[in-house]
Amino acid sequence: MRPSPKPVILVAFGEEENLGAGYLMSLLNGAGIANRMIDFRYDKSEILEAIRRDDPIAVGFSVIFEVCIGHFVSLVQYLREGGIECHFTAGGYYASLYPEELLGMIPELDSIVRFEGEYPFLELVQCLINGSDWRNVKNLAFPGNGEITRTPLREPENDLDRFPVPVRRPLREYVPGIRYATILSGRGCNYNCSFCNTREFYRQAGGPPRRIRRPEMVVREMHQLYSEKRCKVFLFLDDDNPVKTARDNKWMKDFCSELERTGLSGKLIWKMNCRPDEIEPVTFAMMKKHGLFLVFIGLEDGTDEGLTRLNKKMTVASTLRGVEILTRLNIGFDYGMLLFQPDSTFMSLRDNLSFLEGICRDCNVPVTFLKLSPYFGTQVERELRNTGRLKGQPGILDYNFLTEALDACWAAVSESFAEWLWGREGVVNLAKWVRNYLAVWHHFGNSSSMEDRYRGIYSETVAQSNLYLVDTMTDLFNYYESGDYLRDGQQHKQQIRTDIGKRHQGFCATFTETLKSLRTEALY
Repeated sequence: MRPSPKPVILVAFGEEENLGAGYLMSLLNGAGIANRMIDFRYDKSEILEAIRRDDPIAVGFSVIFEVCIGHFVSLVQYLREGGIECHFTAGGYYASLYPEELLGMIPELDSIVRFEGEYPFLELVQCLINGSDWRNVKNLAFPGNGEITRTPLREPENDLDRFPVPVRRPLREYVPGIRYATILSGRGCNYNCSFCNTREFYRQAGGPPRRIRRPEMVVREMHQLYSEKRCKVFLFLDDDNPVKTARDNKWMKDFCSELERTGLSGKLIWKMNCRPDEIEPVTFAMMKKHGLFLVFIGLEDGTDEGLTRLNKKMTVASTLRGVEILTRLNIGFDYGMLLFQPDSTFMSLRDNLSFLEGICRDCNVPVTFLKLSPYFGTQVERELRNTGRLKGQPGILDYNFLTEALDACWAAVSESFAEWLWGREGVVNLAKWVRNYLAVWHHFGNSSSMEDRYRGIYSETVAQSNLYLVDTMTDLFNYYESGDYLRDGQQHKQQIRTDIGKRHQGFCATFTETLKSLRTEALY
């Protein structure tokens, strides 16, 4: 391959470390191909000027979030209109599963790289550099002669450790003085929840639903980041970390043993993701001893009927047992909860809210929830489409509930609590950051009466905010189920929304002041 004076540009989401783009960039570096990433959230004119300056041989668009499709449609069109003529390609879940649809929405694309993109993208770029026919590269889709051609798929890489470590941006601070990095222990998931398209993605790719890295290689990457970049907090991004595998908990035992052997135990902490029914006391006590401080668990529903409908393959009893073990071991946790679902009723909303209230009260975590989104390629999307309930277009697919009262209720809840539940400066996010600061303080600082005081402020404020949210949600459920919203011109809703704003401001002020104090103390 003759060297190319022109670089490759990746346009991708850059708020957090983008490991997908990082792995692509690492392989390009290994082949001697210059490259860099531009955050797609930049102003379109900034992206255009940056690409003009670099004059790349190719631009790759990482369409990893369905909600961003509309943004990419307008961005790619804008770049072409701005005179950028190099090869445009795209990748990601939607691009892989629905290449014809994406090429129809973005006809300015020359190609799509489907499924695992490291090797196909590198080969595509090498063909562009050499002037050879890139249309013979596997895993591509491209337009021509009025139709879309899909090239054959290559076998996915069975040994993920053959990929070089990903290129990373300069590490940012998790809390003042403590840097963090994201990392993967594997790809894929063995489960097949009705609202998730991960299993479908890997099924169509032709490989196993889940591949796991060797624990010693994961620890080697962590050790390098700790030694060279002073990274002390690691956030695993796996859909489901290998707590349990075909060989039971051997992977996690080997991982913890390797942390001990390399001297990393006690020097760093890590967060991971798993199902609540995978949590058991002996393994998680071992994991905590070696740095586990936070777990994300998918609760999703608080009834056995709901869990069956979501194809979670677990029970409420196993969920409660997992939560109880984390609480007993004093391991923090976040969770996913799909309170509003396509088949929700006011009765199911009350049942699930009661379940959530009990867990959050006992474990001192903020109440939060989502509406189930009908992501493309999922069982939920297919069912809604087949019953005529799916509406919108890719990126903004949605559905109505079973009654107009439920639709009106969700509109009121999402309008009234949007900033509280999902905002960067909202109650839930601020509460989690206070908890995270306290966790780091506990691991790297010296426990003191000051820590106890801040923990007390956190606990009291979370308890008060949770109680208010649950009571207000219950009031809204009663208001809409009774039909009163049709009779009073929704005056009660407006009163509630005004009160929510005032209470939200007060709770946020407490959390913000606590965070300011923790940053000032800087006892890490």
